[in-house]
Amino acid sequence: MKKYIAVFDIGTTAVKGVLIDQQARITGEYGVNVDTYYGENGEVEQNPADWWEGMKEITQKWWSELNMEAEQVAAITFTGQMEDVILISPAYPSQRAMLYSDNRFEQEAAYIMERFPNIQAETGNIIRPSTPLAKLLWMKNNKEKMMEKTQCFVFSSKDFGIYKLTNTCVTDPTTAATTGIMNLHTRAWIPEMMETFGFDPNKLPKLRGSEEIVGYVSASAMEETGFLQNTPVLCGSGDAGATAMGAAAVHQGDTYFYLGTTGWTAMVQENVNSNIQGMFHLAHIVPHLTISIAPLLNAGNVHKWAVDTFASEDTDDKNSAFEELVKNASVGSNGIFFLPYIHGERFPVQDADAKGAFWGIGPKTSKKDMARAVMEGICFSYKQLMELIIDAGDKDFLTLMGGGSKSATWCQILADIIGVQVRVPADSEYMPALGISVPAFIQLGWADHYQAVLERFFITAEAKTYEPNMLHHELYEEIYETYLKMYPSLKRIYERR
Repeated sequence: MKKYIAVFDIGTTAVKGVLIDQQARITGEYGVNVDTYYGENGEVEQNPADWWEGMKEITQKWWSELNMEAEQVAAITFTGQMEDVILISPAYPSQRAMLYSDNRFEQEAAYIMERFPNIQAETGNIIRPSTPLAKLLWMKNNKEKMMEKTQCFVFSSKDFGIYKLTNTCVTDPTTAATTGIMNLHTRAWIPEMMETFGFDPNKLPKLRGSEEIVGYVSASAMEETGFLQNTPVLCGSGDAGATAMGAAAVHQGDTYFYLGTTGWTAMVQENVNSNIQGMFHLAHIVPHLTISIAPLLNAGNVHKWAVDTFASEDTDDKNSAFEELVKNASVGSNGIFFLPYIHGERFPVQDADAKGAFWGIGPKTSKKDMARAVMEGICFSYKQLMELIIDAGDKDFLTLMGGGSKSATWCQILADIIGVQVRVPADSEYMPALGISVPAFIQLGWADHYQAVLERFFITAEAKTYEPNMLHHELYEEIYETYLKMYPSLKRIYERR
């Protein structure tokens, strides 16, 4: 009987599920969209129960539409969004999770940094408004009764999925590195951080490696999902670790771009370089390595806004209609510039109050010019990231992953702007799921070590490449110099608001 690893990727916009066999082939790709709550006070939240319902819907499709047998699932593992705060509390089962992009907690973050000004030396990161410790402090000050009745805090959507299957509270070092509570060097919690602010450190989840079996499917979870009771469940990893593994970024200097709802540029390092403000430093799935990440709040979410805004309402396929608009516009968007900070930004600038802006509109400006300017603006942000953390001269290509990589026009614009070949692995959208299957291969005895899996299935995998048009690149180099002036010029306006 053919065996599979069942993988759930619980992201910002959807719960995805795939089945991966011993040849690292994907089947059973299903997704269930998830709603996000945007409150009038800046709340960005989701209901964890929706993640669980999405998981159950996917498993039922595996059994009913693919005719899979539960006995074929050798193990279950996870990846998902990080920097969340999720309360495990039977007393408050409907409490929404605060997502990573919920940045209401500036005062709490500033207070923590005032108490622990040198915390970055231990955690690898400063405390930001998005940091879970700042969110916990806000919860303590504003939801004290709820906090008292909380059994455990978890910090990734995938941790909640594990809890629902096994009744255990665990997290992985990649996720824990985002919390402000884990020592990046020892990969252990820092109890003093909890105790100083009046939290019970016993409510933290257990730290476990991505390949570790952390529990087994419970009887109640079997009834709801159809998985066999006692199917092993692995700890998995937050999305940054899974994506790095999927990109085969497991050695010093390995890099990749991620283009999803939000985006990032990542580089694998043996030592943390904390000289660049605004970067995250996370524990890699591979022991003794870190992933240095320059995050973008504005990527696929801005693309979605542009599609909704500029694509014709008369079409059933607004994405394709928007793609045609962009393709039919000229390089440089007829002199239109777009600053993509619709959701504020945290890198390459750190300004929660920053706004998106068009500049250069004239009487001949068309909708297609504005559509292309949006795409170019996002790609210019990636160029800024690359210049800050990557020596592009040493790169023959850069790997691009995430849902945005499905847009050929977007990929080509990116290649033209950065002047380096862009490589998009086949099934790029599912590379985080493939990546987190690698530790499961080791746990199940399907491979001896990470490199064996990567060399056999990932490094040689089929990929689509986009060669930069160097004439376009030269034009973009000039345009980029003007783009760089936009934010400093507009910042004065943001500060006066």
